[in-house]
Amino acid sequence: MNKHIEISVNINPLATELASDFLINEIWCSGVLMEETHYEDLQIVSEVKDTVKGYLWLNQNKPVNIEQLQSQLWDYRRKLVESGISETNLGSWNLSVKEIEDEEWAHSWKKYWHPMKVSSKIVICPTWEKYSVKDDEIKIDLDPGSAFGTGTHATTRLCVQAIEKYLTPGDKIADIGTGSGILSIAGVKLGAQSAVGVDNDPSVIDVANDNATKNNVSDKITFYEGSAKDVKGQYEVVVANILAHVLIDIMSDLNNLLKPASKLILSGIISEKEQDVIVSAQSYGLKHIETLTEENWVAIVLEK
Repeated sequence: MNKHIEISVNINPLATELASDFLINEIWCSGVLMEETHYEDLQIVSEVKDTVKGYLWLNQNKPVNIEQLQSQLWDYRRKLVESGISETNLGSWNLSVKEIEDEEWAHSWKKYWHPMKVSSKIVICPTWEKYSVKDDEIKIDLDPGSAFGTGTHATTRLCVQAIEKYLTPGDKIADIGTGSGILSIAGVKLGAQSAVGVDNDPSVIDVANDNATKNNVSDKITFYEGSAKDVKGQYEVVVANILAHVLIDIMSDLNNLLKPASKLILSGIISEKEQDVIVSAQSYGLKHIETLTEENWVAIVLEK
């Protein structure tokens, strides 16, 4: 049986996405476990948030150099500190490595993910579990594959809550950094006429399309590789769940996607970066409407 290398990184929970970005984009992990969350009856009963785990194929001809990995990790962390993120909010970023069987990696993360209500209406349900909706609940069946966006992370929940609050039935929505497609799917399920989702990682597009098909909304959503500048037209709702510095870099492109009086929903933002993002948005004439918060994460709602 083939094996994987499991790389565990100790972090401050605020740095979950930053550490995941390193594991996926810098050392090319084939998957990442961002949190270990246990549920009972849709309620979280325990969580492990101070460790992010990445998975690499074990190459017998090229052993993993732990010292080199740690050096790469700390170098990446140093650049984050230089960009203005405090060391306290990053954590130690010490790593450990162990070998695991492929089957263990492929299925172990599933035991931590169960149906979860992420807003007043939306319930995210893994495709391998059954859930009967209650009252006015809306179920989204999801298999994230290697894509980001299961609903377990605070930034995804905040985005869904903002979409539910500000989307008007019949709106068109643009989803920048779509990942698993969860926000586009949520928008359509909440009444959007149509959605466009883009991501600069081509590997997630098939995942997003599969999830749209599972939820019977593929006729209303178009997913493709790209970023905000590649999206044509203007929209009533634009959502981007990325990272603060990326949002600031693409703010002009995001602004161009907005119709007058439309809403821009931004997340992937730790609380200490909230004002930086708001100031950037205001420089394009956008009005700050509301900030939604969970733990030390925020979602910012702006209006053109």
